[in-house]
Amino acid sequence: MANPEKLFVVINPTLDKHVALERAIQIANNAAIKPQIVVFISVDATRVEDKPSNEKLHRNSGWLESEICDPLKLHNINFDILFSWCTNWAGSLTQAAESCGATMVLMRKTPTVDSFFKFNSSKWNVFKNSRCPVLLVSDVSKTESGVVLAAVKWQTDNSEQKLLNQKILEGAKAASLWCGDKLHVVNAYKDSLSHPYRGSLLRHAQVDNANIHITQGESTGVIASVALGIQAELVVVGTKGHSHNSNNIQPAKIERLLSLIDVDVLVVNAK
Repeated sequence: MANPEKLFVVINPTLDKHVALERAIQIANNAAIKPQIVVFISVDATRVEDKPSNEKLHRNSGWLESEICDPLKLHNINFDILFSWCTNWAGSLTQAAESCGATMVLMRKTPTVDSFFKFNSSKWNVFKNSRCPVLLVSDVSKTESGVVLAAVKWQTDNSEQKLLNQKILEGAKAASLWCGDKLHVVNAYKDSLSHPYRGSLLRHAQVDNANIHITQGESTGVIASVALGIQAELVVVGTKGHSHNSNNIQPAKIERLLSLIDVDVLVVNAK
């Protein structure tokens, strides 16, 4: 790799714990060549109590040094800091990430509410428009198993899905370099007519046969079950980048998956 990777870390300054930054530092320390980290400090007004009385909407230079700069300096990581007060939080984020040449966006996974995870439209716009993978970082303490699970749909003639499958595998293999060297692939199918060809998947995934999990059932449940069974540390999934309100996609699939597993999830866009 001629140039180091560039991790774009989204920070909500109203929070007391910054799990995306912690994960970025862990990735940097595990990488053969330390990536540069770009810290993007901004507030999605739809997710916070946007009132002057909210003391967490005010941060000083001491907070910036102790919470953001000091941890990065401690690990000798090259970093830059961007601030945004744009009301279009998602648009500002994706544009800034693309402008700086980010290779991955990291953001905190919003906690599950009432046993169900739900994104707001802003985060869907990030997934839809991001030119690089987006890592959703869980608040839950991680099981450092080193297992990466790539979720594909191999039984398809759709060219967009084929491209997305390839990007998911590429993203999972890249993640294996900093997450662990235990790559698994899962593929759900509905019935015998839609059973994927194992041999083709094996050739493209380049993993042991035991690490290919082809299971009949609804895709979200299958992915979650396999992830829990192999104690995956990271799950890689794909999105075709359609609108949150599009009739061509069931956006709740990723939401349902995140309701079932408490691990980091890397979302790869077909773009």
